[in-house]
Amino acid sequence: MPVALAKEIIMKEFARVEKSDVNDALKIDLFGGEPLMNFEFIKEFSEWLWGQDIKIPYIIYATTNGTLLDKDKQEWFKAHKDEIVLVMSVDGDSSMQMKNRGCSTEKLPIEVAFELWPDQPFKMTISKHSVDTLAWGLISMVERGYLVESRLAQGENWEDGDAEIYRRELTKIAKFYLNNPEYTPGSLFTRFYGDVLTDSTPLKFCGAGTNMIAYDVEGKTYPCHMFSPVVLGKDDRENIARIDFHNPDELIEESCLNCKMVRVCPSCIGYNYFQRGSVKKRDKSMCKLMLAEAQVISAFQIEYYMSRKNVITEEEKVKLKAALCAYKSLIDFTFENS
Repeated sequence: MPVALAKEIIMKEFARVEKSDVNDALKIDLFGGEPLMNFEFIKEFSEWLWGQDIKIPYIIYATTNGTLLDKDKQEWFKAHKDEIVLVMSVDGDSSMQMKNRGCSTEKLPIEVAFELWPDQPFKMTISKHSVDTLAWGLISMVERGYLVESRLAQGENWEDGDAEIYRRELTKIAKFYLNNPEYTPGSLFTRFYGDVLTDSTPLKFCGAGTNMIAYDVEGKTYPCHMFSPVVLGKDDRENIARIDFHNPDELIEESCLNCKMVRVCPSCIGYNYFQRGSVKKRDKSMCKLMLAEAQVISAFQIEYYMSRKNVITEEEKVKLKAALCAYKSLIDFTFENS
């Protein structure tokens, strides 16, 4: 993207936030491909923006695989660590990283990223190829003091049997956290399950088409990058414009509405559109994996928060009540096609 275009876009977005009754800050995500391939753009754009008189709170993020974070770039990020954050994708040990991304963990500047942004979790994608060693990969990172945010990969060819492997690995991680209370559980293990009991129509799990806008290198806008031509292989904005992203009824197919899991099932509407031609059509191969996740983690939360009952916070009390209800609701739940 030309820097001049980026400047024009970002000032327009600040004006949009300034007029908004809902949003009062801006998160700027410099997205690839691999963003560090265009480091000069990041540097020029960021330094220009920091020189502007902007009243609205904002921060710049970029997600990277870390392979291009050399010494010169490290020094620049170190000088601006409070103004821009690199989110590094690290999928576990070297074997898992090699399977998922074709590079060795040992060659990544993980310690540099941790030193600069200790409160920023590393992003771990759980693929079909790495799920069987998930516990080992995640625990080995946690034991080194790192925060890890893990999630199942969308768009995988998940098969029968994968859900039980996922359940086994999550159970190992749960036991690790219970036996080692000095480590803080990752966001996956502390998620809120209260929504599983609500009767309201489920909402989507991201800001695509509502409070998120993706710009391509020509300045064209999309609900998120998954709807852009670089993903779809064509410019489908005419059809995408007909989707009401604010209307939950347009985002969930009828067959999912009566499922107890639907309100805690983080389906990616972008992947749905890319793979199945409709934001409504979820990946049913993930159903059993999501159920296993909810069952293991709600059970973990009950035991974890009960063990901390003398120091539990008000927020944790709410999560405990939700976990108790969710576990009771989901423990004997099965899918009709199982």
